[in-house]
Amino acid sequence: MGIMKTEHTEPSGGLLPDGMDAASSDLIDKVNAILLSLVPGSESPIELSRGLASDIFMGFAGPDFYPYIETEDVKIPGAEDYLSARVYYHPKSAVRLSPLVLFLHGGGWSLAGLDEYDGLIKALAAQSGANFISLDYRLAPENPFPAALNDSQAALNYILENAADFRGLANKVAVMGDSAGGNLATVLAQSPENSGTIQAQFLLYPMLDVFSPHATYPSRVLYGDGDYFLTRDALDVSVENYGLTKELCKDPRVSPLFHTAMADLPPTYIIVGNCDPLRDEARTYAERLTKADVDVTLDCIPGAIHAFLSFGILDDVKTHRTRLAREIQRRLGSE
Repeated sequence: MGIMKTEHTEPSGGLLPDGMDAASSDLIDKVNAILLSLVPGSESPIELSRGLASDIFMGFAGPDFYPYIETEDVKIPGAEDYLSARVYYHPKSAVRLSPLVLFLHGGGWSLAGLDEYDGLIKALAAQSGANFISLDYRLAPENPFPAALNDSQAALNYILENAADFRGLANKVAVMGDSAGGNLATVLAQSPENSGTIQAQFLLYPMLDVFSPHATYPSRVLYGDGDYFLTRDALDVSVENYGLTKELCKDPRVSPLFHTAMADLPPTYIIVGNCDPLRDEARTYAERLTKADVDVTLDCIPGAIHAFLSFGILDDVKTHRTRLAREIQRRLGSE
């Protein structure tokens, strides 16, 4: 079984000489303008980073095309205390049970939350036929490894045991995450504790290797200098915030690329931008899954940057969200 790849045409705005699409380049200019406008205040570095991340994700989310999607803010058990979560109900789930997707947000294990991902998840719930549960897991550095992972596992356990409470089917549960959330989703799918319970994993530009030097991956060298949104320095800060020692960085629970038992993993869909520093580790993971005879589809989007699916103002994002929703339908039998 080979890697299934999808052919993509050039973005509607065209590609610039550096390979990035024109709309993404404009977004980067706007992000840089926000950075230049920052005035030093009393905030700690992590508070400043969280505020900046929120401004960027909320400011570039784009219009809400799906106001009819019903949402519910709930509390579910985490590893140590109750956690906030937001449930997104597809309209058909009012009359029949739907597949369920546990969504784990990105932000280097230390930034963002429910609101920053509201637009993306609404779009996916509306188009996929699945219900989504977006988890507000504990953030680093206040809660270092393995807090986020333990919370994610506790939430998955609760969803599996109480699927009907989310108008869902316990035998059609998937995990999805972007960036550091993709890391968490990947680790959940690899855990022997979850063998046979996760029907699919959907990985959006996942962070899969925090051990290897940046030079291991050409995409980190080419696209991690600050001109393409995500930087090598930001990856290093994420590792530091998560409380990872060099020895721990090779643990498959934080670098799932080093997991060895790939054969029994669920069907996998990976999407990543061609101008994302994390592109090459996503490709490497897809290749390893293929060698283990796992059903895997890799979509590498020309001209796209890290986190592009969250930026609804970008020209072609709606197309790629629809593609992702169709993959959910295909793998979970939703409609």
